Amino acid sequence: MDNEQIERQIAEKVVDDALAAGYTIDVWDGGDFPLKQSSDREAILKAMFSTDEDRLYLTKDGKRGWVWLVYGNRYHLISDYTISLATVLAGAEKLSDELEGQYGPAA
Repeated sequence: MDNEQIERQIAEKVVDDALAAGYTIDVWDGGDFPLKQSSDREAILKAMFSTDEDRLYLTKDGKRGWVWLVYGNRYHLISDYTISLATVLAGAEKLSDELEGQYGPAA
C-alpha cells in the first residue's frame, strides 16, 4: 500500500469519526476555506488533499477544535490537534498504528 492510500484511510477515519460524533467540519487548506460547516462526507473529502496539509475545524454544540493533517508523513498524518478532540481521534490513531504494524515503517 502506498503512502497516499495509507494517508487517505487515516484521513477518512478522522472525518467518519468526527461526523459520527456529531461534528460539522470546515476544511482549511493553508490558504482558503474550500468548505465550511459541512456534515457531507463526500464534500469534505473532495475539499481535502489539494495541498500538502489540511486543517479540519470541528464544531459541535458551539465548541470548536481542530486537527492538523500533514501529508507525506505516512502513518503520522495527524500532526497536531486540540486536546479536546483526543477521544474523536482515537480511532484514527489506532488505525495508524495498525497500518504501521501491517506495512512496516516508512521507507
